[in-house]
Amino acid sequence: MIDKPDPISISAADIEEIRNLFLRQAAGETAQDIRVIESVLARTPPGQPDPVNFVARAYRFWGREAVIDHFRTVFKGTWRFEPDEDEIRILPLGPDTAHIYAPTRITVGAAGEESATYNFLVNEIAIRTAEGWRISAIVPVPAQ
Repeated sequence: MIDKPDPISISAADIEEIRNLFLRQAAGETAQDIRVIESVLARTPPGQPDPVNFVARAYRFWGREAVIDHFRTVFKGTWRFEPDEDEIRILPLGPDTAHIYAPTRITVGAAGEESATYNFLVNEIAIRTAEGWRISAIVPVPAQ
């Protein structure tokens, strides 16, 4: 009998690349750098469905450009994204897909208004693309 590779596994190097991608995203969000957001989100070849989405309790954005536009809007005010780096978990879902889990403090405030900090359990999906690992889905869940 021939051993077949585990269809769910990804390498330790993949795990590290995904973690670094997420931390780059977090730093880019806190710096309010839209170019970083553009660089971490997945792109698809022409004719392929756009896998990028951002689903939260208050809103849903479908497609890469809609998600980027959302960040352009929130970056006009206060926005800090601070994951608990010791609690980040990368869970393989397949050879080209992984789930990122990160308890995260997010500080938000409209321009000129007082900001507030909330705790979220951020869930993201990373996919392997021709450009390397990229973020496909962002789902922040409010924590208590």
